[in-house]
Amino acid sequence: MKSKIALVVLTLIFALELLALPISVSIVGNVDNPGVYIFDSNNRVSQAIQFIELQQLQDISYEIKEATALQSDNLNEAKLGLADDKSTQLVAYNNQKKLSGLKEAQKIKEELNREDFSLTASSSRRVFLLRGEETIELNLNNFFMTGDLNDNPYLLDNDIIRLIPIESKIFVEGEVHREGEFEILKGDRISDVLEFSLGLKPAADLNRVLLYRYAEGSSNLITIELDIEAILENSNSESNILVLNDDRVVAYEKPVYHQKKSITIKGCVNYPGEYIIDANSTLLSVLECAGGPTAEADLNFALLIDKSNFDSYDPDLERLMSLNITTMSISEYSYYQTKLREISGQHYVNIEKLWSTKDSKYNRAVQDGDIIYIRRPALLVNVSGAVNTAGLQPWKAGLTWEEYIRNADGITSTALLGKVKIIRYKTGVWVNPKKDTVVNGGDEIFVPERKDLSTWDYVLEGLAVTAQVITIVLGVHTLTK
Repeated sequence: MKSKIALVVLTLIFALELLALPISVSIVGNVDNPGVYIFDSNNRVSQAIQFIELQQLQDISYEIKEATALQSDNLNEAKLGLADDKSTQLVAYNNQKKLSGLKEAQKIKEELNREDFSLTASSSRRVFLLRGEETIELNLNNFFMTGDLNDNPYLLDNDIIRLIPIESKIFVEGEVHREGEFEILKGDRISDVLEFSLGLKPAADLNRVLLYRYAEGSSNLITIELDIEAILENSNSESNILVLNDDRVVAYEKPVYHQKKSITIKGCVNYPGEYIIDANSTLLSVLECAGGPTAEADLNFALLIDKSNFDSYDPDLERLMSLNITTMSISEYSYYQTKLREISGQHYVNIEKLWSTKDSKYNRAVQDGDIIYIRRPALLVNVSGAVNTAGLQPWKAGLTWEEYIRNADGITSTALLGKVKIIRYKTGVWVNPKKDTVVNGGDEIFVPERKDLSTWDYVLEGLAVTAQVITIVLGVHTLTK
């Protein structure tokens, strides 16, 4: 019994060795290095062709290295003056051209990275296998597409593979699963081309697949609208026209297909981030998706910004920003100051009322690119200008501006008390306060200083304060980036 098992094992080993016997195969025709090559008997036709292409690529890589070395040597010689300048320049130029061409060939191979790509531009749909007295025509493209081994048989000793050039090709691009350049044969139709490109993507508009064709004997283009639905339904349809060399098929995307629209919520919400929206999305619905405002959120300072308007171009503001402020007229400066206080694209919404009441009259639709920003409450008040102790003070509800000035150790001897301004944190508006005007969190109290200057100089004196207001605007601007 043991001897029988040993015999079976030896037989299997011998059979396996037979499968891997070296064989001689000739590769001829449209190939850079025709000749006889040694393969294993378990190799197929496609592997032999890929081996030749790999060898060509290795040759290219070697030539690149050689040309690079020559180029470097020539440059060094030129620098050292060891060779005739004209001669060196000519050789260097020729090597540079050669190097550029080789690098381009390698780049193409790397970018395509396809099994059926041929450096020799040989046909993969008409490969001839000469075996004894028999000539077998193989379609390797069919093997690559379907895995049909009948078009990719094992090699036998003394086989001859003959490659021929590609005669016709077609370009396919757009909403197909595989874009590129494909070999076509006489009799191929649109249905065949769709098969080569692995079919249309779901986003493809079946009513907008066009074929561009050169008119015979000219460079003028003819545009043909393809009836893809008819072709897919019946390949024998008259719509399934023949394709010609250098045709180009373009499958266009549906005008509106699963377009991602989103809104960004930042600041004091439970789940800040980007949220996908549709035509029915509202300010309230996206706030609810974000888990609503946190306990520390200041809904009095909640912004809804339309980013498309935020980035809109204001030529007058751009012109003024390029000027020195001291050269502006009073009206120009007033416009400049007002525009800098504004937050472009801000929509007026009462998010506090909306969230507390859920009333639809405070709600509104949102659109792609909108930004909602909810921040923490501002619990400080800045007192600046002609006061004895300028700086930030804790905000206390109900305090008037005069009380904050008293907390700043009062005004200086040069203060213009009648010109005091309150700069509202929420709006950036400069307010002329009354005696009982209450200061809100984040507001700024500015006390001008008396100097022997013109009225316009007093305006310029307030620029430092304006810069602080602008900081708020720039902070919001950063959110939109």
